[in-house]
Amino acid sequence: MGCKIGPLCPFLCRDQTCCRRAGFSDTFMRTYNYGDACDGKDKFDSSKSTTYVRQGRRWNIQYGTGSASGFLGQDTVRFGSIGTNQLVVKNTVFGQATELAPFFAGQPIDGILGLAFKSIAEAGVTPPLINAIQQGLLDQPLFTVFMKHVGEQANVDGGVYTYGGIDTNNCGPIIAYEPLSSATYWQFTMNGAKSGQYSTRRRWQVISDTGTSLIGGPSSVAQQVARQVGAMYDPSNGVYFIDCDAKASLDLVIGQNTYSIEAKNMIVPSGDGRCILSFFGMNSGGFGPAWILGDPFIRQFCQIYDVGNQQIGFAPSLQKN
Repeated sequence: MGCKIGPLCPFLCRDQTCCRRAGFSDTFMRTYNYGDACDGKDKFDSSKSTTYVRQGRRWNIQYGTGSASGFLGQDTVRFGSIGTNQLVVKNTVFGQATELAPFFAGQPIDGILGLAFKSIAEAGVTPPLINAIQQGLLDQPLFTVFMKHVGEQANVDGGVYTYGGIDTNNCGPIIAYEPLSSATYWQFTMNGAKSGQYSTRRRWQVISDTGTSLIGGPSSVAQQVARQVGAMYDPSNGVYFIDCDAKASLDLVIGQNTYSIEAKNMIVPSGDGRCILSFFGMNSGGFGPAWILGDPFIRQFCQIYDVGNQQIGFAPSLQKN
């Protein structure tokens, strides 16, 4: 089957909403009676499920913004809201969080749905979508992500995830596919970057990650790009502030193609009347990817995450405004 799902109600296991991350493999949800970070959230109650099996094994995951830990359980999980054409995946193992970092208390989610590969999953667990593919539930072993450009708004339709097919309603013709350099994260090779008069050619390892709000790149590149577009670094907030009407753009060379990210995606409101450059500096130290192509890149170009062929495709995002 092919299943189209809006991002605000992505993944349900007893009415929980999860944040979906293409650059992450593990899936967890909050369970009952564990800490302040769970207050006000929908929680998974295994006693109300006739198909639940407790696995018992413990897990612990460190994030850039905190950590989560708990134990593993198994049940039927559903992609999509109640009353929609759901993708139903039986016998799926997931994490039940008993401890969450305070960071999660302020997030409007009940868990995280990992959409990367089993090779980086905690405890060797098969991620839900990989499980669906192995069970032959999808027409094609891939999924497409379309993110809308909605600006400074909350609780609005932010795009579509299409499981088992390519989204031709919201995405234009595929520009190219790029083979994965590592089937762990959605990792591939990038050959260059350009902004204004600054240009650099180098072979970098990069990942596509729907769960990263900005674009991350080497600090030296971030500084050069900021200089070109007139952005100023604010160490107290750890971001580059920029004129909201600036003409900032960024060109990325992937394979034989150049992908241009326009100002509407390179500049985002900070919530206080100012704007920030959607680019932050990071230093991998030679370990792991040097770039994270987050939401600004994904809003500009639909991502086709081809699990079966271990490749990623890019297509123009057909924004309505």
